Amino acid sequence: METKTIARLRALALDMINGAGNGHIGMALGATEIFYTLVAKELNFSQIQTGQPKWINRDRFVLSAGHGSAGIYSVYRFLGLLSDDDIRKHKQFGSKTPSHPEIDKFDYVDASTGPLGQGLAMAVGMAYAAKFVANKFNKTDLQIIDHYVYALCGDGDFQEGVGLESLAFAGTNKLKNLIVIHDYNDVQIDSRSSLVNNVDFAKYFESIGFKPLILKGNNVAEISKAIAEAKLADSPVYIQVPTIIAYGTAVANKPAGHHGFLNTQQSIEYKTNLGLENTTPFFVEPEFLEEGQKMMAQKQENYKKWVAKLETYKQNYPADFIKFEQLISGQINYEIGEINFANSNVATRNYVGQIFANLDKYDFLVGGSADLVAATRVKLAPEKNIVYGIREFAMTAINNGIMLYSKAFRAVSSTFLTFADYAKSAIRMAALMKLPALFVYSHDSYQVGGDGPTHQPVDQVGMLRLVPNLHVIRPCDESEMLAAFQFALAKLEEPSAIITTRQDIKSFNLAPADFQPAYLISEHQNFDISLLASGSEVQLAVEIAQKLYESQGVLANVISVPYLQGLVDNHDLIAKLKINQKPAFAIEATNDSLWYKLARFTRFEAHLAANFGESAPGDVVYEHQGFLATSLIVKINEFLKKMPTK
Repeated sequence: METKTIARLRALALDMINGAGNGHIGMALGATEIFYTLVAKELNFSQIQTGQPKWINRDRFVLSAGHGSAGIYSVYRFLGLLSDDDIRKHKQFGSKTPSHPEIDKFDYVDASTGPLGQGLAMAVGMAYAAKFVANKFNKTDLQIIDHYVYALCGDGDFQEGVGLESLAFAGTNKLKNLIVIHDYNDVQIDSRSSLVNNVDFAKYFESIGFKPLILKGNNVAEISKAIAEAKLADSPVYIQVPTIIAYGTAVANKPAGHHGFLNTQQSIEYKTNLGLENTTPFFVEPEFLEEGQKMMAQKQENYKKWVAKLETYKQNYPADFIKFEQLISGQINYEIGEINFANSNVATRNYVGQIFANLDKYDFLVGGSADLVAATRVKLAPEKNIVYGIREFAMTAINNGIMLYSKAFRAVSSTFLTFADYAKSAIRMAALMKLPALFVYSHDSYQVGGDGPTHQPVDQVGMLRLVPNLHVIRPCDESEMLAAFQFALAKLEEPSAIITTRQDIKSFNLAPADFQPAYLISEHQNFDISLLASGSEVQLAVEIAQKLYESQGVLANVISVPYLQGLVDNHDLIAKLKINQKPAFAIEATNDSLWYKLARFTRFEAHLAANFGESAPGDVVYEHQGFLATSLIVKINEFLKKMPTK
């Protein structure tokens, strides 16, 4: 029966790819035994009920090699979790079966994948979260969190830096609940994988703290045996399964087999060679679905046993159960409360530590810094502080996995702003998956100083603001900082990046209690110009306004804009701040052209960063780049003298 089931799974995967007119036949046809063994036979999960949270103790499965999705969808069709219509709509708009797995399209997907290496990193994050939760709630007599996290990877996942970073993290943290399965076919798009990555995987994984299991064959019995052995290990486990890419086709075991599809005649011949009598596209035998339903029923029985165990836990440990319910529901209202900051007129990074101290009461706020606690001031209580090492990309992707584990988690990652570039792809994935990630990036401008242009951000803020759904906030003082954090923590489906300074800057403490994208720092009824700025440059704008009035009698309204994305399309706020009534001039030590969207509403100009910096004292570099009151007054006067174009 298993042989015929696997043949039909291959046929369904092929039908999906053929129906879409394109796709990746290689893994979908080559790794079928892995898909079937892992998801149908070994993976512990339950049927999801509408409106109910997913089973917290289910095994997590991440298809890091997301291009093999058709192979997984065929197994979910076998289990009765996808319909015939669902798989026929593979890669179609609005379907449950997109090209790469997406969490908001199909409930049984634990992570959106596609960019290689990141799925592996997210699986590591899930394993870390599971270990964290188990340590917090498990009792000697009752283990309510005892599941595993599986990552199915292709050769490419082990070539991406984020994959290697996260594996080292997993080994160092002894994540024995993590099982990494390698679809080992030694083929990629352009060449043999060994041509570009000649690695002894057994020795490599052993050296970083994994137990390697190297299989000799690709069959259900051997894969099941390896998984059983992996569950007994005291370390994370690497299982290498030798497969043949595009198994059974004319392009098997060749780079050409990585992607593509078969024509009608080739598909009929392929299915016939697999021993299938009915070669009609998407056909499944009744007994095929019946067998899948039996397997799914067994999974439901496992779930019921766990529910009974949880009821015992509730009776024996009622206080812990209340907190455990928060983990299941994910409904936690993160409130910072009032803070009397120790100092004013200091670097905005200095306020971060006090804010996190006020959040220590929340069990599921976790995270830390990429080896820069002293610089970013992001450090949580010891049991919640994660030591990532110098791994910005992995840190961010691991945090995505932590938040995917349960909606109760909030994960913070921190580094220098200029190194946000390292993390960019994982930042994008957080936004795409609607995760409420919190990024805290310090050392925000030229005023980093002596570390030089490699550490002085110019283009990073603009890069971050371009990411859909990502809120980028650049506070100028403690009142804005507090409001920014509360704003970010209130977001349930969107990440936020908070930008902080290394250098001391002036406190104004005029920010409204309810977070506003922009507000008036100083206002005149009959003003001549609006000066807009964010973060470090707000104090410069205030200085310029004072000197304009003292030397020329020019009245300038100063507007702090901590959240530019929330201003540029906000017609009501622009009118409220009277930006549309008089000329406006913006000052920001970034090269972000988003400011120029304000030119739709009024005469507008800006002084932005134009070049990389220098290795010199921060104030010297800042002034050299034109961020000096006297030189900016000249520029503003020239702007005011210009007649509007017609």
